[in-house]
Amino acid sequence: MVSEELTVLKESPSELVVFKPAGLASELPNEHAGTSVKSLLAARHPGTVPKLPHRLDRVSCGILLVCLNDEAIAFHNQEIRERHWEKYYLARVAAPKNGSASDFLGEHKAFLSEVNGRARVVRSGGKPSRLEILAAEPVPGFADRIHLLIRLMTGRFHQIRVMCAELGLPLAGDPLYDPSERDPAEFYLEHIVLKYTDFDTRSPATIFLPNQSQRGALAPRIETLLSDIAARERIIK
Repeated sequence: MVSEELTVLKESPSELVVFKPAGLASELPNEHAGTSVKSLLAARHPGTVPKLPHRLDRVSCGILLVCLNDEAIAFHNQEIRERHWEKYYLARVAAPKNGSASDFLGEHKAFLSEVNGRARVVRSGGKPSRLEILAAEPVPGFADRIHLLIRLMTGRFHQIRVMCAELGLPLAGDPLYDPSERDPAEFYLEHIVLKYTDFDTRSPATIFLPNQSQRGALAPRIETLLSDIAARERIIK
């Protein structure tokens, strides 16, 4: 444990993988103005300046890789540009008003732009964005909630949140993109599996917490898919 808020899942001389809880910022514009993943790790590793090749929204939780030197951040930035990382997310969404959530399985594409701290889908001029919905299953114990298992194929600002809302599957309680129920206590988006290459060993690595306590129960199909994803080799495109 780095603190009561941040758990280190994997550590090597040049990088760490941590579990970021919801409510904790990945980084802040002024790291002396509050607590973030970067500030917690800077305190744990004096003399280093932790760097993030990717980020999670404050309201999201899950796996975050943090680099401890310039060589590691350059390596992972290149890996991401070449789409060698695989990232999977679990999202809790409102059940669709018409039809079934399974109707939305498959790959989805959009062009996204960012305006005043929000993402929006645009017809042209935005950044091309892709994700794949692998499974859509009821949340055990919640009749009007669906778990989506998502493979994130591009990493845009608020991508999953805005694309799901555009599909008619807003993340439940999303304070920005759920028009009917803006209750942050309902919100759940977790970066649940990361497959990448470890900088120090240059060997494939998979991070997955099968029993993360805040997640709650999952439908059997999603549990099976997660186990299969964690067990197989990466898809490198």
